[in-house]
Amino acid sequence: MNSQAIQILYDEHAVILEAIDQVRILLEAEDLSAHSETLQWFITFFSQYGDTFHHHKEEDLLFSVLARKNEMLAGGIVQALCEHHEMFRENLRDLRKAVSGENWKTVTNIFTQYLSDLTDHISAEDDELFITAEELLDNDEKESLYFSFLDKDRELDENMKRKYEERILGEI
Repeated sequence: MNSQAIQILYDEHAVILEAIDQVRILLEAEDLSAHSETLQWFITFFSQYGDTFHHHKEEDLLFSVLARKNEMLAGGIVQALCEHHEMFRENLRDLRKAVSGENWKTVTNIFTQYLSDLTDHISAEDDELFITAEELLDNDEKESLYFSFLDKDRELDENMKRKYEERILGEI
């Protein structure tokens, strides 16, 4: 059974994976220009929900706790995952430019690669990092992390987070 802290991250991954599936279907459209607003919305979703709510929770809270517990993690998987996060931010900046420039072939290429890389990234976190966190952290550390995650969501606007989740999961 997962701790409450790590379960929050798994749950956020489930929302992000559902969004990935939705964008993959959208990218199959013959005329992406007709879906420009929806594409912009998804870019905002990945930037706000995927990065601001989720990745920053990992970077600002989880990764630092794990790095303090085990130096090898800091220079290994934690560093690699931080580099992925930065690459994803660059992809989203490039996607914004491509959509606003109506360069649909570039939008398709960047989004396709981004979605593939993000799926692999989530797999690495789910299958390696989160399991390591569950094993490495004691119950007090997990509980502290859980409350820190809740505080982070409140600080960032938990109502906005919930609205993103409802739209992706079709609960509107």
